[in-house]
Amino acid sequence: MTSLIQTPRSYKQRSEFYHQLSMLQQAGVGLNDSLRQISPNNQREAKEINITLDQLDSGETFSESLSRRRHWLPHFDRMMIEAGETSGRLDETLNILSKHYEHRASLIQQALIKLAYPILLIHFIILLPAIIGFGKTLVAGSGTSLLDAFAPSLGILAIGYGLVFAVVYLGQANRGYAIRSILEKIWHWIPGFGNALKEVKLSRLAFSLHALLNAGVNIREAWQNAANASASPWLITLSNNFIRQIDIGLTPAEVIRQETQLPKMFRDLYSTGEASGQLDDSLQRLAKYYQDEGLRHLITASTVATAVVYGIAAISVAFIVISFWLNYYGSILNMN
Repeated sequence: MTSLIQTPRSYKQRSEFYHQLSMLQQAGVGLNDSLRQISPNNQREAKEINITLDQLDSGETFSESLSRRRHWLPHFDRMMIEAGETSGRLDETLNILSKHYEHRASLIQQALIKLAYPILLIHFIILLPAIIGFGKTLVAGSGTSLLDAFAPSLGILAIGYGLVFAVVYLGQANRGYAIRSILEKIWHWIPGFGNALKEVKLSRLAFSLHALLNAGVNIREAWQNAANASASPWLITLSNNFIRQIDIGLTPAEVIRQETQLPKMFRDLYSTGEASGQLDDSLQRLAKYYQDEGLRHLITASTVATAVVYGIAAISVAFIVISFWLNYYGSILNMN
């Protein structure tokens, strides 16, 4: 189930896997029979389910059968399943995992939709000189091939795709922490998009905390693993600092109230939830709030980016067209 680049589709498939398993567990179907009734999304998943069934038949628990299978399920999932199995709430835990991945799929899908148009315009700008240049050769009758005309633009696109792939590859959770931290800081400095990225990560943190605490994980481990699940070096660093202060006797609410790197809304609502015994509700509200805010800022940033890119495209077209006609009339005047 894990892959180099997680897409909304892969998260939806994982959500559906946990949803089916949860529904069967709630209906009183045994774990072995539940796994046999699930329809695998692909051959790899079918193979992993068969391995799990063999290990369950040999006497292992569900969490024990998954403990050495890091290539299939991430640590967050395995820890949630272990906590749910230990507390006797495996069905509820699987349902929370299903909602967790449905939430992540929705975030990524909406972010990609908002960024699609600016990215399309960037492609248009890069290809525009080649389109106009090829048109010039057709008018002049020079016989330049299509490949020769588009080679420079295609080279720029290839370099761009290479850089994007490198950033995605280096930004994966299993890459070097220092590299991911540098990349994250660069992203945070980008106007508009930086704030949206922070809010999306806070939404993932809040939802992960909600899931872990409901599965029966203690507050210390919940913060540590929720930060890891957010895949943010910024939040992982903050979490490590929280844990050190919790270990010396402070409550999470006391620690968070002092942490100025977190937004005031997050600090206030978390502290209020912990003091009132309604932390579960507060975390769900925070997850929803920062998801909405992150998407709102993403829409605003993508709208501004679209306008900037569109302006650059219009100026580029005007410059190229004016240059073409100036050269064309200049050549006619020189002939006369």
